[in-house]
Amino acid sequence: MLKLNRILIPTDFSDAARAAYTFGVELTRKYGGKVDLLHVIPTFKYLNESISRLGLPINLDKDIYPHMVTESETRLKADMAEYIPEEQQGEALVQVDIKASDAIVTLAAQNDADLVVMGATGTRGRDILWGSTTEKVVRKSSVPVLAIPVGAQPDDIDRILVPTDYSKLSFRALRGAVALADSLESEITLLHVIELHGSPLDDEPREKGKDQITSITGKLADKLEAWTLEHPEFELSLKRDGAQLQLISTRGGGEKRSKLKIVVNRAVSAYAEIVDYANDNCDMVVITTHGRSGLSHLFLGSTTEKVVQATNKPVLTWRPQQHG
Repeated sequence: MLKLNRILIPTDFSDAARAAYTFGVELTRKYGGKVDLLHVIPTFKYLNESISRLGLPINLDKDIYPHMVTESETRLKADMAEYIPEEQQGEALVQVDIKASDAIVTLAAQNDADLVVMGATGTRGRDILWGSTTEKVVRKSSVPVLAIPVGAQPDDIDRILVPTDYSKLSFRALRGAVALADSLESEITLLHVIELHGSPLDDEPREKGKDQITSITGKLADKLEAWTLEHPEFELSLKRDGAQLQLISTRGGGEKRSKLKIVVNRAVSAYAEIVDYANDNCDMVVITTHGRSGLSHLFLGSTTEKVVQATNKPVLTWRPQQHG
């Protein structure tokens, strides 16, 4: 299950980056965690070398960066005081690094962050930042990453979409979805897309008297239930009451229930259908960065990364640590 004891929020102090603060506060409020704020100051390696070659009496490492670090710490503490309730305030972190994405990934791992929450845009604009820093963090981070577009609010998250390619690895995103659904009082939709080139279920015998969509929907529920039984350590179970489904989590003692709906659609491309379905029917997407290929980057490159780039909804990317 997704733990939310410590959330790391990278910021460039833009309004778009600050959009992530509200989500961080809501999630840590529910789970009693802390919010750490991080600002990365980009280094200018070649500028420093050029200044040195010119013999100018300026050293960025000694004369410029320390002042920038001090100023950034002051701004982070001001943001912490203004936006984060005192009982949820963690650390104000400043890093100097050539690549912001590397600094974020490293700090998240070193500080045992349970989640990275990032604004989907920044001072440099949606396309540039989304195509570089956020995308690189999603690709590299071993910690789940939640990207928040401008204008999104936790109160608006009523329906969470979990795409599945019918692999057990893709089911693991449900662990993060259940944690968020419980926190944000939402329901979950499990979506499988049958592409023109076929579904992994195409070769399985169809249940008598049922069309393909209905048959696959039932098989998907069966496989999900079998997966929960194979992994009691996840403390998840599927409850069926006729056509009504619930995911039940017993993590941490109590019982938490989330409504679950299974949807199977046909489409030319999986990622396009996921984006269209999310934009029309859901408020957040939770998706793994692995799939049935078994290769750590292939599913990310072919589906997850495209979803992150294309949708205007918050997206939580979930990287399974082991198969099954």
